[in-house]
Amino acid sequence: MPEIEFTIDAATGELRMHIKGIAGPGCDDVAKLIRELAGDPGQEEVTAEYHLRPRVRSRPESQIHARHG
Repeated sequence: MPEIEFTIDAATGELRMHIKGIAGPGCDDVAKLIRELAGDPGQEEVTAEYHLRPRVRSRPESQIHARHG
């Protein structure tokens, strides 16, 4: 399940955000929404999870048409 973790540094007031459970472009979409709400982060980095791509299984066309008919 996707999670967004926020940490605020008490000394500097810096807001850190860590998005978990969303890979690739979907993570960019969530991060963009949060930046619009909370402002730009002081620094930004991507994790190994970011570079994962969701797997999408394609079905043969014959199966797709059979379900609609």
